[in-house]
Amino acid sequence: MKGINSLTKRLIAAIAAGTILITMPMSGCNLFNGNNESSNTKEGSSQNGKTGSDGDTETDAANSYAMTSEHYKIPFAVFEYFYNYNYKSFTNSYGSTIIDSSKDLSEQYYDNDNKISWKDYFISTTKEYLSQVIIFAEAALDAGVSLSDDDKKTLDESYKQMEEVAKKDNKTIDEYFLELYGPNIKKEDIRSIQEMSTLGIKYRNQLSEGYVITDEDYEKEFNSNKTSYQVADYYSYTFNYAKSSDDGASSTVDEDAKKKMKEYADGLSNCKDGKEFNDYLTKFLKANPSNVYIHTSEDEESVTEEKFNTALNTTVEYCAHKKSAYDDSTDTGKWIFDASRKQGDSKVTDTTTGYEVVLVDKPLYRDETATRAVRHILITADSVVSAGKATDASSVTDDQVKEYALEIYNDWKSKDTTEERFAELANQYSKDTGSNTKGGIYENVTEGQMVPAFNDWLFDKGRKQGDSGIVKTDYGYHIMYYVGSGLKGWQIKMDSKIRDDRLSADFETFKNKHKIDYNDSVINKVELEKTEESSGESSAANLANQ
Repeated sequence: MKGINSLTKRLIAAIAAGTILITMPMSGCNLFNGNNESSNTKEGSSQNGKTGSDGDTETDAANSYAMTSEHYKIPFAVFEYFYNYNYKSFTNSYGSTIIDSSKDLSEQYYDNDNKISWKDYFISTTKEYLSQVIIFAEAALDAGVSLSDDDKKTLDESYKQMEEVAKKDNKTIDEYFLELYGPNIKKEDIRSIQEMSTLGIKYRNQLSEGYVITDEDYEKEFNSNKTSYQVADYYSYTFNYAKSSDDGASSTVDEDAKKKMKEYADGLSNCKDGKEFNDYLTKFLKANPSNVYIHTSEDEESVTEEKFNTALNTTVEYCAHKKSAYDDSTDTGKWIFDASRKQGDSKVTDTTTGYEVVLVDKPLYRDETATRAVRHILITADSVVSAGKATDASSVTDDQVKEYALEIYNDWKSKDTTEERFAELANQYSKDTGSNTKGGIYENVTEGQMVPAFNDWLFDKGRKQGDSGIVKTDYGYHIMYYVGSGLKGWQIKMDSKIRDDRLSADFETFKNKHKIDYNDSVINKVELEKTEESSGESSAANLANQ
């Protein structure tokens, strides 16, 4: 889109598309079921304008509603916007080999046997997108859930950010909206669908987070598909004897080198435990230093022994004790996760460019490792500036950041030291965008997941619920509050599966209660956006994908 750089497009995508869309259908809905019980399709109907004898509306499609429910309406222009959004999302993901952009979508078939065109497909996926938004919003109203002042403030701030971006691009906000959304979408349309989506997502999240899952629920789900919820530990290393070319083919093979690498691979495969594996690999790398990757700068004339040993140890550590969830997508994965696998089993595989050696350290098992939950408040140089204690983050010293972190921490310690108040302070002060709207919480953290200092504090063996402190990392100073233990390793993956299943069941109930009228005579008039750009990119796709 002319006049809008990539960074701006990503910002607008976060503001507009990110607050509008809910994910694609959670359940296995038939997109092309004309008798969908949740809809009430009326050919030739229009909520704006009269219906003519030939079924066409007397007003332009652009001024009509494409979808309506009890409390919400989707203007045709908004529906067409998301039709373009879905099309460009698909083509950006899968390329242009599936769909011929030079031909009309109605003349190309998604399902040739049933004569379902690509236009039919994208209309249906757009219906499904927007139906979820509407149905969850309707269900929210039914449950008495509404947007809070903070929710509305966030939407107001997003609009202000758009005004700022427009100003930087030397445009009025009206010109900017016209360029982003086209001539038929009004500002109030965008605000309306943002509010509807925000409400729907809010209620959906409340439902998902509110489900109570018992130990019996976890056991039942585990027993229904044990393989998917188990892991295995192994070591692996590949002795390369050739390099792959750009087209994936291997280069000319030196048969002597291949023979030598096979001898090394066989030797490594004879190791029966991790210590033997690491000792053998260390010995090999010392004898063949060219296999150790060492990052050097242009001004380095030679590599010191210390730097070489550090790189060697890093290589060995990388190959050591890998824990992996079940994966049967490769022959090696199938072998590792075979039910007959035993500790100490090894395998050598010729990969066409080298010999891969895998040693099983712990065969298929249920990971009982407990995770931990923590709240934190990240204080950075920007925090000091935001507090009015400095004007430029680049001039803020480490001591100033530390002092400000201590100030906030001591304020919490001197008053109400509850977790609730800590969460409020995290939302107020933390610069960690991954948690500063959620009370600074990180749940189900596995050991090694966080940066070292953060991880070491969290997984200290003496850590007790309610412990607090300050930790320094490369990101800044973290004010810490230990919440307690979380799910066990084997429960993490199934937790989201159970919640999604329950959410799907609730959604089906909502869908049966809150009917949607699809005005297909209007919807079928959708067209792909035409642009001056040679790539044919629509503003909808730019909005979401650039």
